[in-house]
Amino acid sequence: MAIGRKRPTAETALSNLVARGDVSGPGSADFGEEFDIEDFSDFGDGEEEQWPRPDWLPAGCRNVGFALEVATCCQNPDNPLVGCAVDLADLVGLALDRLVGTGCESPAAELAYRLKLIPGLLAQIHAILPRLNPTSLAQLICPIGRLANAVEQACVYGCPWACDVCGVPDRRAEFSQLGPLLSDCLAALRDRLGWPLP
Repeated sequence: MAIGRKRPTAETALSNLVARGDVSGPGSADFGEEFDIEDFSDFGDGEEEQWPRPDWLPAGCRNVGFALEVATCCQNPDNPLVGCAVDLADLVGLALDRLVGTGCESPAAELAYRLKLIPGLLAQIHAILPRLNPTSLAQLICPIGRLANAVEQACVYGCPWACDVCGVPDRRAEFSQLGPLLSDCLAALRDRLGWPLP
């Protein structure tokens, strides 16, 4: 999926990065120490449309308030791994959105496939965490937070796999372990930035 630029799919890009080990990027920015992230979901009230929009802020930004706070957006990745995280968060979000209504067997299988990619992504992030610059660290917080919200939505708030009608197996137990892994990754990113933990 391309958002403001052409990128390979999350699976392809992540596989290529793992094979090459090419996941470190240049340093470029410095941020303040205080920020509290309460929600990584899309804004629905249109309030951000009234904010001044700097040239660097893409139209497809998912969390304008956070991007303005840290002066960068994950849609303009500073590191290839940030692009992979954004792609995976987008793909998981699309699969989750397709689960509404009947006939959810295909999107449920797609969602399960996407969620299985999360541990590999987190392993790559933890592997290069000491080498990531502040821009990449801040940019990773948004897609990792979106993935955490998606996992919570799938496994806690009305499971898409517990559907008696379409015969899709309940996979809450299988994927509920992803929540703590994503929380640990967010905490590690905040710690590297010197931000207090929520």
